[in-house]
Amino acid sequence: MRIQTNIFLWGFLAFVLPLTALALIATYYSQANYLEDTRKNIDQHLGMLSSEIERRLAADRALTYGLAQAPAIHEFLAVLDNISQQNIGGNFNKQINAVNQFFEGFQAIIPGTFFIRILDNQGNTVVKVSNNLRSQPVYDNLQGFSYVEQELNNPIFITQLRELPQDEVSSMVLPHNKVQSALLSHLSLLDNVIPLYHQNKWVGALSLTLLGEDLDKILNHAIRPFDGSLLIIETNPDIKNRHGLILFDDMQKLRFAHARSDAKYLQDTDYSPLIELAQHNDTSILSPSVVSTQKNNTLYFTEMTPYPSQFVNWIMALSISDAKLNQPYAKIRLTIWSVAGITLLIGLILTQIGARRVTRAFSDLILNFKNYAQGDHSQIAITEHCVDEIKDLGKAFNEMTNTLNIAHKDRDKAQQMMLQSSKLASIGQMAAGIGHEINNPLNNILSYAKLTIRNLENNPKLTQQDKQPLLSDLQSLREETLRASDIVKGIMNFARQVPPHFTEFNIKDWLESSIALVQQSASEKFIHLNLEINPDLSEQQLKGDRSQLQQVLVNLLLNAIYASKTDTTVHVNASINNTQIEISIIDNGAGIKAKNLDLIFDPFFSTKGQGHGTGLGLSISLGIIQDHQGELKINNRTGNNGVIAKIILPL
Repeated sequence: MRIQTNIFLWGFLAFVLPLTALALIATYYSQANYLEDTRKNIDQHLGMLSSEIERRLAADRALTYGLAQAPAIHEFLAVLDNISQQNIGGNFNKQINAVNQFFEGFQAIIPGTFFIRILDNQGNTVVKVSNNLRSQPVYDNLQGFSYVEQELNNPIFITQLRELPQDEVSSMVLPHNKVQSALLSHLSLLDNVIPLYHQNKWVGALSLTLLGEDLDKILNHAIRPFDGSLLIIETNPDIKNRHGLILFDDMQKLRFAHARSDAKYLQDTDYSPLIELAQHNDTSILSPSVVSTQKNNTLYFTEMTPYPSQFVNWIMALSISDAKLNQPYAKIRLTIWSVAGITLLIGLILTQIGARRVTRAFSDLILNFKNYAQGDHSQIAITEHCVDEIKDLGKAFNEMTNTLNIAHKDRDKAQQMMLQSSKLASIGQMAAGIGHEINNPLNNILSYAKLTIRNLENNPKLTQQDKQPLLSDLQSLREETLRASDIVKGIMNFARQVPPHFTEFNIKDWLESSIALVQQSASEKFIHLNLEINPDLSEQQLKGDRSQLQQVLVNLLLNAIYASKTDTTVHVNASINNTQIEISIIDNGAGIKAKNLDLIFDPFFSTKGQGHGTGLGLSISLGIIQDHQGELKINNRTGNNGVIAKIILPL
């Protein structure tokens, strides 16, 4: 932050901000009271509207009960009893016709579309009247008469009908609607059903299905405060396909009476928090309350019980735009912010004039930092200034550059040592390979020489005088072969690595010092090194050759830095897994090609460009880890998004 900005901020915080904050707090306090009064009024409005809907639903249940008590239905109970006994009388069709005529007269009484059904004790439809139109029996059965709708053969539904309380209207989902039409698969309202008994024997049921036009009429004429959108949903945990079902929604222009083949659920909208509130509420009824949504709207909602016989609730919510609610106070706050902005502009101008002299010294120091970062390590800050703090800052910069220059020299020295060690390792590996290839034919020559001498000594066809020159030549061949074998052994002994020197050392200190060795290399590529250590490892000791293990870790870190893109992060994570320590080095490079994964530990194999590696680092590292009874694993991350190298060592 610039000095003039700092000076301005202090002035702004001391004068302008308190006054602005005080004015804003006053408006927010007034607005909070206003919103609370608004909430109470809206809650009262929703409560009256929900009470009107509950009264309408109660009237529908009373109508269903009245139908069941009608004389025409009482006379028809004997017919249902005969059907249950598979004994159809001669007056069956006449009695069916009488009931149909009775139901057809309810067109003027029942508002909107309705379906009245009489079901037998198997749940099948004996009589059905839709508005003033009776349905003809067209589905034959084995009892000698026809059903109005297709037989269900649904034992679960029959059990539900049988267990309905006597002389009481219950609410449930009739499967007949779905069978009749896909558009009736998701009716908004549950069907009103009352069981029918003849001489204390259950013989069937009467059902009244309403689409809800009367409820739509009530809601369409209801006032929407602040031009809000009304929403009604059903919470019904017992019936999964009705839990969260949207019954009425102004936003989607969805009404109770609309036929729908596909259900719409609240869980698929921005209003899903309502379902969570209903599920986690400790009481059976949600108190009128408010919840915010993701579309800058506020939901005012209440809950009602439309069906006393069911554990079903309806949530009625009113969605109001926050802009509509807060409109009176938005202009006031705009004025306050405008005054604050003008004051801010004046403060910036005055601060710029007053701080120009001081900032010049800081600009020079910033330039020194940039030049040093770009490689000019000869930068020296001016330490003579009228401001003591700037003078001290210049001295601190000079001390820092001296320290970093010393560190650079130490790093260059360490890199030179690492390069020399790498070259020696390459020579050793080459010597070992050559020695191994030469040693095999030498062993064969030696074996054949021994065999030839033995065969020559036991050959009776040659005299001792003939054998002597040949034996002398073969002995010379054997001696020269042994001498060559001794030379090869010497080469292979030179190639062998130095055995580890085991000591105990602190894991955390070892990790931090190892990362410090490659910090400069990471900085040159703008790579960030992030070390995360399990708290249990803070004081943990590890037994091993600290220097050799550091060589492994540094090699893996350099590989990760080389592979990573600029301005990314290499993560080093250390944790305990049972009796082992796991150290992971994770980069964000391009990963290793699949065909190269099996070759990375081979000597002299490298994917780096010429001059960037010998291909011995991983093979030497693997040998060191194996000498410590550990494991070294290198794999691509998921999606080829970099590499993860794991060092696993026993504690």
